Amino acid sequence: MTIRSLAIAAALVALTATSGLAATVQLNVAGGQLLGARNVDVNGTFYDVEFVDGTCVALFNGCTSASDFDFSTRTLAIAAATSLMNTVFLDGPLGDFDSDPALTAGIEPSTLDFGFISVPYEFLPGSVSAGTISFWNEPGDTDNLSTTSRIKLTTDTSNIDEIVFARFTPSQITAVPLPASGLLLFAGLAGLGLVQARRKTDEAR
Repeated sequence: MTIRSLAIAAALVALTATSGLAATVQLNVAGGQLLGARNVDVNGTFYDVEFVDGTCVALFNGCTSASDFDFSTRTLAIAAATSLMNTVFLDGPLGDFDSDPALTAGIEPSTLDFGFISVPYEFLPGSVSAGTISFWNEPGDTDNLSTTSRIKLTTDTSNIDEIVFARFTPSQITAVPLPASGLLLFAGLAGLGLVQARRKTDEAR
């Protein structure tokens, strides 16, 4: 491999390292309970999510217009719920969050043995309810998505064992910095590559 090739390779490594994003989903677990997660990918945008109990009105800025919600379209709400199913509600070393719904904050053990996680996306005019995209976690079964669910604005999920809201906020993802030694190596190799290229140009004249 020539010096010029090495310089090009070093440049590619540097560009990759400086443009990479720390976007691995990180679960927020305390005392064995799944409280939420960081860096959940929803159609290419990363969010932090927390599972919270309460009323739609209290948790989503009044819950009286689509702009009050984290996702204001049905398509985005479906994408958010699907991402939770595929990347957060999985069995792993931190807990069996797919097999045991009661390990999720806001979901209490019950005879029904499943939990609904709801993502509201629209206020229904002329109604006292909001449209939600929900999926239910059920032991030993594939998670199922419900695209027609709704919940009353004043219903307090703190009093319902099986329902919890998923509340999303944009993630603060930063670029992965290239170590100082890597920058020095890149600069040195790039300089050598330029010298070699100029030498070949002079020889061709």
